[in-house]
Amino acid sequence: MHDMRGWDAGDTDSTDHEKVCPPGGELAVFITEPCSAKAHRPWFSYYRGGHLHTAFSFEAPDDRVGEEPDMLLPVLVAAGSVGPHARHGAEDFEGRIVRAITEALSLPELELP
Repeated sequence: MHDMRGWDAGDTDSTDHEKVCPPGGELAVFITEPCSAKAHRPWFSYYRGGHLHTAFSFEAPDDRVGEEPDMLLPVLVAAGSVGPHARHGAEDFEGRIVRAITEALSLPELELP
């Protein structure tokens, strides 16, 4: 995880993660503060071989995009983040999503700011 933009340096463009993820590579991206001024929730993207496989905002984890948008659906359902038993307003909602993703992709433990 890293800050995606350097507002003070005039860097306001998004990173092209497809270029950062080479053929045969995998890249998991957590954008922790996509727009702190508007208090948007984090965004998650997962790339394989230079292509977006799945991505979603923590504001609407039911609305996923990419070549394989439902790749993480089983773990998101199990975490109570999507589906008929989703607990969107529950305490630690974002933390449950992060834990589900990190466990599913075998990522190191992450903490949101």
